[in-house]
Amino acid sequence: FYYVRKNYQEDMGEVIASEVREASGHRYDLPYLLALYSMGPSDKDLISLLPRNVTILPVEHSEDGLVLSLLDEFHALEDADFTLASACLAMTCMELIETEQVTVLCGDRSITLNRENLMLSSSIIPKIPEEQK
Repeated sequence: FYYVRKNYQEDMGEVIASEVREASGHRYDLPYLLALYSMGPSDKDLISLLPRNVTILPVEHSEDGLVLSLLDEFHALEDADFTLASACLAMTCMELIETEQVTVLCGDRSITLNRENLMLSSSIIPKIPEEQK
């Protein structure tokens, strides 16, 4: 599962991190895995930007992509948090079910993410040498 690092605003080079969760007997049960994901991270250094206990519904799943629908509570997030939370959710789904792209729908918002438009590197913003600060 991918979540945002608790102090990501202090170190923009490390924004998203993953954690392994136990899901014995549910490896291919996407609704179960999404419900588990919505409970948030167990690692104290990670946070979820999703509202507590948000319901994530898989609406459509094909070979090429997955469409997820979120309750309107999610709509209360600022645009940047919506995008970052959607990126974490998309990365999680791409890993869980090996899909090529994930579309997240909530109210009038929609974002489609795939492996090409997600930067999966931990060096999003280069470090500035001390002498240049």
